[in-house]
Amino acid sequence: MLNLFLRRPRGGNPQCLLALVLLFAFASSPGLFAQTQLPQNPNDLLRSAVQNELKHQNDAQLYSFRQRTEKPKETTVKQMVELPDGVVGRIILINDKPLTPQQERNEDSRVNRLLDPQQWRDKVKEQKEDEQRTTRMVQALPDAFIYTYAQTPKSGSLVTLNFKPNPNFDPPSRETLVFQGMEGTVVVDTAAMRLAKVDGTMMRDVNIGWGILGHLDRGGHFYVEQAPVDGDHWDMVKMKLDFTGKALIFKTIRIKQTQTLSDFHRVEKMKMPEAIAYLKKTATSVENAANASVHQ
Repeated sequence: MLNLFLRRPRGGNPQCLLALVLLFAFASSPGLFAQTQLPQNPNDLLRSAVQNELKHQNDAQLYSFRQRTEKPKETTVKQMVELPDGVVGRIILINDKPLTPQQERNEDSRVNRLLDPQQWRDKVKEQKEDEQRTTRMVQALPDAFIYTYAQTPKSGSLVTLNFKPNPNFDPPSRETLVFQGMEGTVVVDTAAMRLAKVDGTMMRDVNIGWGILGHLDRGGHFYVEQAPVDGDHWDMVKMKLDFTGKALIFKTIRIKQTQTLSDFHRVEKMKMPEAIAYLKKTATSVENAANASVHQ
């Protein structure tokens, strides 16, 4: 599960979404469950939170933010900025150090390629496909698992649910096959009716495509956390992935990384040249700050 919480998916089936909104209208009133007794069936609470997540996918406000990605051999920090149709980023630190002149030139070349309309269209298409895959996974959460209330006191508006695979779940897509071998916990913020944390572990090997296309190994783990970053605007703030497996029978999969998002700031709509200039300016500011600290 590479990105449980969507940043800003667009499109989708408005008729289906409208039907879900009508069916679970109580989910549009954040804090309802916080003010009254929790539903007897915890799946109902989870379903309401998921519906509220889907409702907030089309937030029109655009943001810039920092994305720190820690991998076994390298840590990078990217400055990201949202455009109306996608997200563009630039590496500003590698292993917590400013880029070398050659790395700077490489980033200039990579980012400037997005000035080519076809290159940007291809990038946007890839991002939207990722968003659509994640949407399918989020939509399946209420049906993919059986939820129970954790035997721990409620912490303010936060309610913890345990989950395990629902034996009657028929995965509607390849992405949701992974749910068949997963157990864990999910934390719902009942005041905002949002998914605050999801922590899942693969309890058995799961084949993708009857084992022909590959599988994920038992013991794989993911953790995703989201929180309010600007008023009532929620976004993903942390994701940890640790998976092994096989793809296309022979290719080994090894995913181990921690991603942290921070420093969210509102931005106005930009075109690609403006976004590239914005990212370049930020990179220069970070480099100057780093050099100044070295000479102090």
